Amino acid sequence: MSLNEYKNEVREFLIKMGSLNGDNHQKITWLNEEFELLKKAVNAAERDKIEHQLYDMLYLLFEMAADNNFDLDKEWRKGSKRKQEKYLK
Repeated sequence: MSLNEYKNEVREFLIKMGSLNGDNHQKITWLNEEFELLKKAVNAAERDKIEHQLYDMLYLLFEMAADNNFDLDKEWRKGSKRKQEKYLK
């Protein structure tokens, strides 16, 4: 599944929930909260909690992409190319 497919899956869910609102500032607040929980899970070496927090953070990132109609696949390809050029040459 492509990144845009995940983004579109999240978009459909948000539309059903009536939550496609574009509030990036709120999502950043939530990402910060999830990041703090991730750090605690890493410090406690709790694999299940780490996986859960990574999911929550990815979901929020997909929400932001859905709200703003970003093309994640295009950005992934551009970023991958930049990383290859920067670190592998």
